[in-house]
Amino acid sequence: MAYEPIAPYAIRQFDVEIWVPLKIFGWDISFTNIGAAMLATSVLSAAFFLLSTRKLEILPSRLQAFSELIYEFVAKTVISNGGPGAKPHIPFVFTLFVFILLGTLIGLSPMKETFTTHLIITLTLAIFVFVYVVEAGLRHTGALFFRQFLPAGTPAWLAPMIVFVELVSYLARPITLGVRLFANMLGGHILIKMFGDFAAMMVVYLGPLGIVTAIAPVAMMILLFAFEIMVVFIQSYIFIVLTSVYIRSSIEAH
Repeated sequence: MAYEPIAPYAIRQFDVEIWVPLKIFGWDISFTNIGAAMLATSVLSAAFFLLSTRKLEILPSRLQAFSELIYEFVAKTVISNGGPGAKPHIPFVFTLFVFILLGTLIGLSPMKETFTTHLIITLTLAIFVFVYVVEAGLRHTGALFFRQFLPAGTPAWLAPMIVFVELVSYLARPITLGVRLFANMLGGHILIKMFGDFAAMMVVYLGPLGIVTAIAPVAMMILLFAFEIMVVFIQSYIFIVLTSVYIRSSIEAH
């Protein structure tokens, strides 16, 4: 019987498991563990905000105060980076922030499925932002939206090159936005689980001595876990800051 090496958990944690196989017209739309993580994130976030705002009071309860704190934080971020004109877009950015933040934090729990460590998911979110921003820009500024690709005062002979460079840069936004989130989440999760694998190997191969020596990688794993929580907040924040900046550049295009 051929020996089949088992990949370390640091790698296996990203496996996509099909829970409910399903194909429609040849398209594989099976329900997976990643789909379950996104569904759980949506249900939990919706349930929390519905519960915390079901009975609004002047003197808010702890849940209401917490939900208002999150919303005010996002609202200030959107207005400060997107300008006063971005105020109508606060609900959209707020939804993105909660979805990314809560979904990634859930991935650090025993549930372990972190959908932001899958490039297809982060790119989809980024493309969704891109389409939303373009639609908002066209709705607010009409044909002036395209003026952002040709800065005022550009010489006619240089215009084609400038338009090309600006267009490529603009179209690259969803790639950079999606890859940034994916890379940071993936790297952090791999690093944490690598120390966990290292500790487990020490216990398996060194016996009682391994239990003692495994203290060091476990301690490092705990420190990295705390650091990763901070990274999750930072990356979720950066995602909505860039989204707000993109919204501003579209609705104020001239």
